[in-house]
Amino acid sequence: MVRLEREGDSFVLITGQTQKQDTSILIHAISELQKNSPDMARIKEGLLYLDNSAGIDIRREIKSVLQKALENKVVQTGL
Repeated sequence: MVRLEREGDSFVLITGQTQKQDTSILIHAISELQKNSPDMARIKEGLLYLDNSAGIDIRREIKSVLQKALENKVVQTGL
């Protein structure tokens, strides 16, 4: 994967391997927004994840993660 990013008055060529990413990248990027000094690299990774993913796939992945967390909580508390 290769892309061109604007950095100030110039452009930077970003190269890297294409790999299957998971929603944790997006979740970590969003959690950075709540910090006083967020990690801009993580936020950029989250944006890249969104750029490289189909919307329906993201929704499906997030729904699956949320359902698993809820099921694990129910099992742990015995509800």
